[in-house]
Amino acid sequence: ACAHRQGIIHCDIKPENILLVYRDGRWRAKISDFGIAKLTQEEASRKSSGQTGSPAYMAPERFYRQYSPSVDVYAVGIMLFELLVGKRPFTGTPTVLQSAHLNQPVPEVEQLIDPLKKIITKALEKLPARRYPTAAEMLSDLRQLDPLSPDFLRPLNPVPIDYRPYTGNPCHRVTQAVRHLQELSPPRYTSPSATTVSPPVSPTLLACGLQLAVLQQQSLTVFQQVLDSPVQGLSISKTKLIVSTTHTVWGGSNPGDMAPLIRWPTSAQVVVSPHQRWVAAVSSETKQLTVVQLSRSTQTPVRRPLPPDIDIHQVLALDNNHLALVVNTEQSGSQLMLWNRRGLYLTVLGLGITLRQLTPMQRPHQWMAIDVHAPQTVIFLTLKPFRMTRIVLDICPDFIVDLPWGYLFSNAEGRMLLLDRDFSPIGGIQGPAGVTALTSINSHELLVATWQPCSAGLGALHRLDLLAFDLDIIF
Repeated sequence: ACAHRQGIIHCDIKPENILLVYRDGRWRAKISDFGIAKLTQEEASRKSSGQTGSPAYMAPERFYRQYSPSVDVYAVGIMLFELLVGKRPFTGTPTVLQSAHLNQPVPEVEQLIDPLKKIITKALEKLPARRYPTAAEMLSDLRQLDPLSPDFLRPLNPVPIDYRPYTGNPCHRVTQAVRHLQELSPPRYTSPSATTVSPPVSPTLLACGLQLAVLQQQSLTVFQQVLDSPVQGLSISKTKLIVSTTHTVWGGSNPGDMAPLIRWPTSAQVVVSPHQRWVAAVSSETKQLTVVQLSRSTQTPVRRPLPPDIDIHQVLALDNNHLALVVNTEQSGSQLMLWNRRGLYLTVLGLGITLRQLTPMQRPHQWMAIDVHAPQTVIFLTLKPFRMTRIVLDICPDFIVDLPWGYLFSNAEGRMLLLDRDFSPIGGIQGPAGVTALTSINSHELLVATWQPCSAGLGALHRLDLLAFDLDIIF
């Protein structure tokens, strides 16, 4: 409406040209890309020089190179339909879309209440004279609706996920809660009971309370060494194992000979680079970033002061040369403060949404995180190129696992949802309750750690064979 009052017709309204900014607890939309915009003073009936635009959102007359303010109203009607229903009213090739916009009626959608149907139908009239004459009039009708009414939107009943029950027994009992599980390459560790035959699954390293343990075949070996503080992360390479705690970085060739590499004067959030070339730590007490080069014989830390009022939630190693501090603010949501490995501050990237638990994916520069204000929503974040995809689940996940064939989401109660690479549901599993960590141990098996503090403080390890749950997946 603002553009129309200035005599400007956008002519290419579509989701890609709507920029969203999260401020003060709400989303704000701005229209971008006026590259093919027209002026109303050039006469509404005058033909443009060429057919440009996006066929999925083009009004019928736009295919004949005609334009008026109502073509933008038509495009907004297409977007409104897509927002409410989850798909556009017309799809296909440009030729098919042209025929649909010119001849096909708007599909009937049962879950929309009658006032919404009337608004969409009027916005998508084939003849410009029958549409809303201005965007302001369409907005006026929308404001008459009460979005808080229980009948505002009668959602379609989606196909329910059938959560197949897990009825197996634990493969091992543990006396301390397991918070981290990670595959350990076979050359790194061989248990006393291992044979020369290749094991069916790779050994798995566990952070079991303040101790490390290795699960291989049917044996669980818990090492006697006790770490000084809870484990934050495990970094495993072909030659070295690095364990980071809140006060110390430990290193060794195998879990049985860990030695302190770096000690922090205060508790810190720690991250190790993918190739173990450096380690970065942020102290919430001193508000200081410290980067230590592990690849050098002389460890000369680089220390950088941080703003005293920022709230740092997580430290990420983006790649071998860059790291990011996840800072959450009430006004702007989550921000990524980017630094290089030499402690040089680069820039800040505003995400426009408040996220937690950023989990790295197998591909570089890809992460998944949970929306703080919508815990059933997972954000798939790609940094190069920058892109965010929103995935709404039927559970509030606490754990995210990237698998070769898709993604697994689980809550602490053991309800696991599996999606393929296109984020389509594969199936569900109702696993053991009290999940504290989980990982894959081969293409079709999961290792799940549970902890029941109310049951005499007992924990367990479970092996779940996905082949036994009749899922829609080909291994």
